[in-house]
Amino acid sequence: MLYFHYTENLTKTEAVRLWITKVANMELEPFKLPALEALAKIIGDNYTGSEISELFRKAGFPEISHDGGTKWRFVYAALEAMQKQTYGTFNIATLIQQLCDPQEYFSAPEKHEVICKQVNQILRFYGLLVGDDGKLRKSGEKITSLSKAIPENAKIFDDRKFHNKISQHARKLFTERNYFHAVFECCKVYDKEIQEKSQMSEYGSRLMENALALTGTLKLNAQQTRTEKNEQEGVMHLSVGLMRAIRNPQAHEPALDWPINREEALDLLSFLNFLFKKIDKVIYFNQKSN
Repeated sequence: MLYFHYTENLTKTEAVRLWITKVANMELEPFKLPALEALAKIIGDNYTGSEISELFRKAGFPEISHDGGTKWRFVYAALEAMQKQTYGTFNIATLIQQLCDPQEYFSAPEKHEVICKQVNQILRFYGLLVGDDGKLRKSGEKITSLSKAIPENAKIFDDRKFHNKISQHARKLFTERNYFHAVFECCKVYDKEIQEKSQMSEYGSRLMENALALTGTLKLNAQQTRTEKNEQEGVMHLSVGLMRAIRNPQAHEPALDWPINREEALDLLSFLNFLFKKIDKVIYFNQKSN
């Protein structure tokens, strides 16, 4: 399925020839492997396995069907093979237009803008862009070095104004699109922070339960009123939930088996940001030694 404007009543073959002519006239250069890898990660982050197969089918490549393996690696291999075929650049351009077609996002319109921005970060190095209509066109400017382009992820991350611990341990990973490790590293840092402040040797959910309970060694407040006790218990339960959801089960899971996209990473980092700010205010109090 091809997505470009033409008014003539053309057959599919004629339409393909017209689009190939347009590609040739645009003097598109082949996409380098790092660009194909980045594109593959965008697709892998935002599509399920079956959705990846459907994306390729809609773009005119029904023979490409997800094999159940790591999503972005599968897509990367498929893109590399596609580009080696006749009209390889045309093949990639066709898939990009399908990926950025606004009609792909009727149920999640907010994702369209996000994905188009991510794709355009790649296309800028080729003097191209996709518009809001999902159509590929020349941008009039070709970026040749990273120093001339502020990574979108870095700006998004910085705009959140995260706690310094999160910025220190997650910014580089997040900017490089290593979303899993950005979140996981911050979870480990939070775990260590509680461990050091509480002077306990435990870790994970058990540490959170013992250190932040009403009878624990870390106090958020005086615990004199019901509201203060609720706050203490609330932060404890949130911390336990964080460890059980991410730190404990994922400690022994490879990152590729736990996919996480950019928006999910931002949500989790914002949650961690809240907890870090709460923990900044705790005081150590050991009832047994008093």
